[in-house]
Amino acid sequence: MRSLKCYERLYINQKDGKFVHDLIIAEGATMVSQCQLFQWTIWICVFLLSSMLSCSKSSESVSNSEGELFIKIIDAPINFQRLNIVVVYVSIHRIGGTEPFGWSFASTQTVGPINLLSLRNGASAQLLLNKVPVGEYDQIKLRFGACTVMENGSESYLNYYTTPNEHVLNYDFEVLEGNQTQLTFDFDVSRSVSKIGSSYFIFTPVIRVQNTLLSGSISGSVVDSNHNVVPTTISTWTGIDSVSTLNDTTNGSFQLSDIPENLYSVRIVPFDTLSFLEKRIDSLVVTRQTTRNLGAIVLKRR
Repeated sequence: MRSLKCYERLYINQKDGKFVHDLIIAEGATMVSQCQLFQWTIWICVFLLSSMLSCSKSSESVSNSEGELFIKIIDAPINFQRLNIVVVYVSIHRIGGTEPFGWSFASTQTVGPINLLSLRNGASAQLLLNKVPVGEYDQIKLRFGACTVMENGSESYLNYYTTPNEHVLNYDFEVLEGNQTQLTFDFDVSRSVSKIGSSYFIFTPVIRVQNTLLSGSISGSVVDSNHNVVPTTISTWTGIDSVSTLNDTTNGSFQLSDIPENLYSVRIVPFDTLSFLEKRIDSLVVTRQTTRNLGAIVLKRR
């Protein structure tokens, strides 16, 4: 079998001075006319356009599929009387999406004010519960409204660290069709709010994001030998960030909520370190969707 060679030829017709564009097939000097070349080009364009429309329809059917996104808020302690946040909207960013087209709204409903300091020891507040397109996402954007803090009976506005009042969280998650994806936002208020002077507060959100269904909790209570409540700070380390809470001053109970399943050590530090010794409990196994109850933890007096 002889091989054929194809090549294009562009030249000027000496008779009329016009450009001529031919496709020549060697071995037999067969020449395809300009009209035939044009027809071939049309058929190729039609084929490519059909393929693009087919892919577009397929992509559209995927984007129309929805799952459910649920986000709740919890809080780490700080010595303020109240800290109210307002979230104006929440948007999510699809993996691989080019700016600014990778973003879509998960919620445009204003939520708040939410007092973060009330969200301790198992208490939480719902940020959103909404249908969103299925897919893989890598960022969550929060737009904050007017947030306030109360200290010593005086309430002040929080001044956001940048304009507009938006904060982007880098966290990979997936929304599956017909399923609910649950996320926990754990605000570390002690690192989120800084004070300048007597009444100027800067808000720089520090938020730990955790897949709720892949996490567990540690609970218990802290008392002395007479079963009186000992006010304490309870903390642990997730391997990425610290998680802490204060025990309840009425019954001594506490809960470290929504931490990844793993092996933990818990540190219990009394407010009154002159009267009580701190305590550490090691090798605590936490599994998903369970609470490891440590019971009553008795602190020894010095």
